Amino acid sequence: MKHHVKKIKYQTKKFIDFIDITEDAATFAKENNITNGFLTVFINHTTAAIRINEREKGITKDFELFAKQLVPSDKYYQHNDLTIRTENLVCEPGASDCLNAHSHILHLLMGGTSEHTPIIEGKLALGTFQRIFLIELDCARPRIVTFQIIGE
Repeated sequence: MKHHVKKIKYQTKKFIDFIDITEDAATFAKENNITNGFLTVFINHTTAAIRINEREKGITKDFELFAKQLVPSDKYYQHNDLTIRTENLVCEPGASDCLNAHSHILHLLMGGTSEHTPIIEGKLALGTFQRIFLIELDCARPRIVTFQIIGE
C-alpha cells in the first residue's frame, strides 16, 4: 500500500470564494500512480471549508446569499466581543480577520474540514458534475490544503 501527502497553498479572493481544486487532486493521484485507493482533501483552517458540489455560478451565488442571510457578519457574536473574549487572541481590536464569528459558525454548519473520494482505476470517482472546492468563509487570505492518498 502506498501513501503520499502533498500540501498546496491557495490564495482566496473574498468571502464565499469557491476555488475548484479538482484538477490538482486528480493530478496528484495520477502523479503517484494510484490505481485504487482513497484521496482525502483536508484544510486545517476553521474559517474555510472543503466541499464537493456542482460547479455552477448560480449555486455559488445562491450559497453566498444564503450564508449572508443565515449568519450575517454584522450581528453580535461573543467571539467578536474582545471585551469578554480571552482565548486564541491573535489580532488587534478592530481587525476584520479576527472578528469573524460568522465564518466559524458557517464552518461548523458545513462540517467542512475534509472530503474523501475513492480512486478507482486511476481516476477520482466523482459524479458527472461533482467538483472539489475550497470555499473561503472569511476574508481573502492564503490557505493551505493537504492532499493525502492511500492506495495501490
